[in-house]
Amino acid sequence: MTSDAAPDAQDQPKPPGVRRRRWVAAGVAAVIAFLYFAPGQFVAYTEDAYVRSDFVEVAPEVAGVVVRVDVANDQKVAAGAPLAAIDPQPFELAAELTQKRIDEAASVAKAKQEKARVLAADLDAARAGITLAKKDYERSSALVNDRVVAQVSLDRAVTARQKSLDAVAEIEARLQVNAGEVAAALAAVEIARAELALDRYRLSRTRLTAPVPGYVTNLSLRPGDFAKVGVPLIGIVDDTRWRVVANFKEYVASRLQPGMRAWIWLDSHPWRLFPARVASVGRGVSRNPEAGRLLPYVAPTTDWIRLSRRIPVTLSFDPASEVPLFMGADARILIFP
Repeated sequence: MTSDAAPDAQDQPKPPGVRRRRWVAAGVAAVIAFLYFAPGQFVAYTEDAYVRSDFVEVAPEVAGVVVRVDVANDQKVAAGAPLAAIDPQPFELAAELTQKRIDEAASVAKAKQEKARVLAADLDAARAGITLAKKDYERSSALVNDRVVAQVSLDRAVTARQKSLDAVAEIEARLQVNAGEVAAALAAVEIARAELALDRYRLSRTRLTAPVPGYVTNLSLRPGDFAKVGVPLIGIVDDTRWRVVANFKEYVASRLQPGMRAWIWLDSHPWRLFPARVASVGRGVSRNPEAGRLLPYVAPTTDWIRLSRRIPVTLSFDPASEVPLFMGADARILIFP
C-alpha cells in the first residue's frame, strides 16, 4: 500500500491564464484610477458650467392700469429707455387736489398772520392805555391826598387802570393762541407741500424705464393689464455683466485662484475657445436644497449617481466676449492650475 496521497487541490499551481487575467484587471484598475485622479493635478476641467448675467426684474412702485407697452419681446434696450406706462390720470388728479389743499392752507395761514398783526397793534394801544391810566391814577391820588377832589375820582382812576391791565392781558392771551394757530397753519402748508412732492413722485413712477442695458426677455405684458406694487412686469438680461459659473470638484476648486487663465467652450459657439480669467472662487455651498437661501446649492447627484460635492467658481471673459451670449446656456471650462 503506497503512502503517496493525492496532492491538495489548494497547493496546485494556478494556470498561467488566471494569473494573467488578474494582472490585467489590476493594471486596468490602476490605469482608470490614474486617469481619474492624476489629470486633476494638472488640468481642471468641468462640463458642469453655464453662462450667467444679472437678471433685473422691473416692478412698478405704483399700482394702476397699464396703458402703453413700449418694447417687444427679446428687444435690446438701453439704460433709461421707456418700457411701459401706467395710467397717470389718478396721480395727476391727486397732485391737483393736494395743490388746492396747499392754496387753502396758505390762505388760512395768511389770515392768521394778518390777525396777529392786528392783535399786535391792539396790544400796543392797550399798553398805551395802561400808561395813561397810571398817570390818571397818580394825578387823582395826589389830588385826593390834597383834598382837592373827592375819593370817587380816585376810585374811577383805579377802575380805569385795572381795565387797561385786563385788556392787555386779554390781548396777550389772544396773541398766544393766535401764534399757535399760525404755527399750525404753516405746518399744514408744509405737510401739504410734502404730500404734493410725494404725489408728483408717484406720478413720475407711472413711466417704467430700463435700469440697465440689455434684452427684454419673456415679455407677456399687454395694455390693460393691472400693475401691482412690487410685482415684476418686465425682465431684462443685463448685457454688461456676462460671466460663466463652473462647478468644480472640491479638491480641484481648492487649487484655483482669482486671476488664473482659463478657456471657455460654449455650446452656443462650438469649436471655439474663449479666453477667460478666474474671477472668484466660492467659499461655501449649501447642503440644504431649500429655496431662498443666500448660499448656492449645487446638487451632488445626477439621477441615481451621487457625485462629489461641487464648489462654484466664477469666470469672466478676457477680453469681453463680442459674440451673442445666452443666459443659462451650457459651457465647458478648461484650466491649467
